[in-house]
Amino acid sequence: VFNYSLILLNTLGPLKPKIKKENIIDLEKERFRNAFPLLIKNIKFIKPGVIFSTFPHITLSLLFIRKLLPKGTVIISREPNMISPSLNNSSFSIILKILHKLLLPTADKIIANSQAMYQDLYKRGVKKNKLTLVHNPIDHLSLRKLRTFNRHPGEGLRLVAMGRLVYQKGFDRIISILKNFKDVHLTILGEGPEYNNLKEMAEKCGLKNNVNFKGYVKNPHSYIAASDYFILPSRWEGLPNAALESLVVGTPVISFKEVEGLFDIIPYVEKNKLYLCKNEHEMGILLKSLSIRSDYKNIILRKNLLSQFNTPYDYASKLSKIIKEVVL
Repeated sequence: VFNYSLILLNTLGPLKPKIKKENIIDLEKERFRNAFPLLIKNIKFIKPGVIFSTFPHITLSLLFIRKLLPKGTVIISREPNMISPSLNNSSFSIILKILHKLLLPTADKIIANSQAMYQDLYKRGVKKNKLTLVHNPIDHLSLRKLRTFNRHPGEGLRLVAMGRLVYQKGFDRIISILKNFKDVHLTILGEGPEYNNLKEMAEKCGLKNNVNFKGYVKNPHSYIAASDYFILPSRWEGLPNAALESLVVGTPVISFKEVEGLFDIIPYVEKNKLYLCKNEHEMGILLKSLSIRSDYKNIILRKNLLSQFNTPYDYASKLSKIIKEVVL
């Protein structure tokens, strides 16, 4: 058991009601650069034995000023995304690549969430004794309690995609594919800066009535579980929780081979329930071959398609073990 404090940039946004009040420090800032002095001040006040950082830019900042932190502070970094494509597509690519190469290997432990990420970090100079692999957790018990379903009406193929509306997530790719389909409908869940561009693209492709941007929804799994397939058109990811959650609620996943983390779960997914396409052309051919679910008029929760995964308890136990190994 550890005594902990959770430091947040802010508690704004639709997820605020889900944040527990205990041990929370709200910096009440919209941008990290404005919050950084407060972050350091709180760290010096708390004097933590371990800092567990889940955002790369925060991790690099802490490693950069490590000598200013309380003596003996351990820094553990959890990397959420594939490193190389994230850096290559950053607005400050050259600077971040230099800082990443110099600073990240100095962290006490780095957690990768897929084999591909583990290898990427190793190739970038992180020693294997500092690397560990822990797959993301899935709260399957809560997901399997789902009893409300939201499906776009009609008899054609119904697809759902979810994520922040940014270049990385590749929603433009699936819109481009669907311009060749008349009876397929796509529901996109999520918000982001590319909303207007994506909506305009859908209209130009003649898909105004075939692509629905729902924005943020409180229960996205009610849409995913009711769809025929979940589409993950990302250009890169770590190990995408959305895909794992889709499989747990019984919805097959269609993605690209660029999402390398999904190769880790292939042995644990039922046959023909996880499709990894080479490119947009191959995905288009696949979509033409698919059928709608048989229960589309009376939706029921389909069986779990993922046989092995980390529960929240498993994940917490593995993190506790990592922290103890690093500290002791």
